[in-house]
Parts: sequence; C-alpha cells; structure tokens
Amino acid sequence: MQLTSKFAEITGKRRVWAVSAVHGELDQLKAMHGQLANHFLPSDVLIYTGNIMGRGPDVAGCINEILNFRRLVILQDGAGLDDVIFLRGCQEEMLYKLRHLPFAKEPEEVLTWMSNQGVDSTLQAYGTSCDEGIEAAHGGMKGVSDWMNILKASMHKMDGHEQYMDALKRAAYTEDKKLLFVNANVVPDMPLDAQSDAFWWGTQEFRELDHPYSGYDRTIRGYDHRHEGFHMAKHQLCIDGGCGLGGKLVCVCFEDSGALVERIEV
Repeated sequence: MQLTSKFAEITGKRRVWAVSAVHGELDQLKAMHGQLANHFLPSDVLIYTGNIMGRGPDVAGCINEILNFRRLVILQDGAGLDDVIFLRGCQEEMLYKLRHLPFAKEPEEVLTWMSNQGVDSTLQAYGTSCDEGIEAAHGGMKGVSDWMNILKASMHKMDGHEQYMDALKRAAYTEDKKLLFVNANVVPDMPLDAQSDAFWWGTQEFRELDHPYSGYDRTIRGYDHRHEGFHMAKHQLCIDGGCGLGGKLVCVCFEDSGALVERIEV
C-alpha cells in the first residue's frame, strides 16, 4: 500500500473493509469491532470513512477505540502498519478548520454554523463547547486564540488523538481503480486532487452518479448529508446507516474483484 500526503492507494490486498460514519456512538462501534474481529484477515485492509467524531455522546471514546482496534490489526502476523486507513470526514474537517478561527471575520457565526452541524460533541470531548468559543470571541482575535490554545492543550493530553488528526486522508482507492472511498461526496467533472471541500460539503447528488467517476468502477461513501440510508447502485454505494442519528453503524467488505461480499450492521 502507498500513502501520499492526501490519498491512500491500496495495493496487493485480498479484501477491503469500510466503516460508515460513527458519530461518537461508542457502544455501536465496539459491537461492530467485536463482529469484525472474527472476520478480518492479515491480507485485508480496513478503511474508516470519516465522521468518527461529532454528534454522538462519546467522541473521545470512539477515537480511542479505533486506535486500539488498529493496534490489534497491525499486530497480526503478516499485517502492515498501513492496513488501517482513516479518512477525514466533515466532522474532522470542522475541527481541523477551527485552527483558522482567530482569523475569521465573524468567528461567532462560524461556531454557530458548526454547532448546527454537530461539532459541539467533539468540543465537549476536549473540555469546551461552541458557547465557550463564542464567549471567547467577544475578546477578539486574542480571545479566540487563547480558547484555541486551551482546546489544543486538551487534545494533546489524549494519547494518539493529535496523531489521528495528522493521519487523516482525503480519499482512498484501489490500485486497479475498481474502488474509490470518500467521506460524503465527489463532483463528477472534477479531478480527485481538486475536490477539496467537495469531499465533505459538495452539493452534487451522489445517488445520481450513474457512470464511473474518473475511471473508478464504484465510489463508496460513508456519510449521507440527506440521511437517506444505505443505497447501492452500479457505480456508487452509500453505506451510511444513520449511526449517531438513531440508526445503524455499517461495515462492508469487498473482494479484490470489487464485489461486495459481506455486510455487518449494529
């Protein structure tokens, strides 16, 4: 497997497993891992498609859980350090973008919008909230900077959390271009390396993708902003089961032929 700064290329793997958006639901994540552990082989690769954080009650616990499961995977005989891939979801993207908040013209509006998107549960995992950020913004750039430093210090205290954020990829794909994995979207007429925010916030109707995107036989996403559930078509697959919104956490498996062969729901 080859990892670039933005994308992960999967090579020489027998099967690929992909996990849908988790949204801080630790119990469901643990239950899914419990089932997956009985099926995962050293010749497999595992992709978390983003949105591990946000919305749900235990964001920190979910990050700890995926880091622990990664350790179990790479400790298998024949496994590699890159056999677990983390994609950046829109929830992770919001946390990443907060580092630019001191330079925002209207930081209060940014935080209000992020709160409506579910980021508050992530901030609470690190001991703060959007309300505290908005209050800090009343002190101008220095107030926001001081608030951000407290947030960073809290994250720094949690083993592996900064490394998790640093390891996030924008997309993953198989070398033979049978499968492309993204968080929420791709814009059909835009190259992969130009998608940028489209991966997380694009307005293109994913379910209308009726032809291979950029030569990839099938594009798989882990989160649906419209919350319309699991959906499979010839050239696209949405595996979001609504976890964090009262629905199920979904994990699917593809053979090296690109065929969907297993599906776990909890």
